[in-house]
Amino acid sequence: MRPIRFAIALFKYLLWGEEVTADEKQARLAVCEPCEFREDKKCGICGCYLKKKASWSSESCPKNKW
Repeated sequence: MRPIRFAIALFKYLLWGEEVTADEKQARLAVCEPCEFREDKKCGICGCYLKKKASWSSESCPKNKW
């Protein structure tokens, strides 16, 4: 299921997304740092790598934290 979610996220990014600013990416990652769903470098809910997910404007936190 996680590979499918990533494929959908990538598709949305390629069609409508863009890179967020470095400040916005850092702010998003700061929210992820203490998150109880974080699994090392990935989101435990959607399975996306946090650095990539946080840098795409077309993506958001599955728990609406950013």
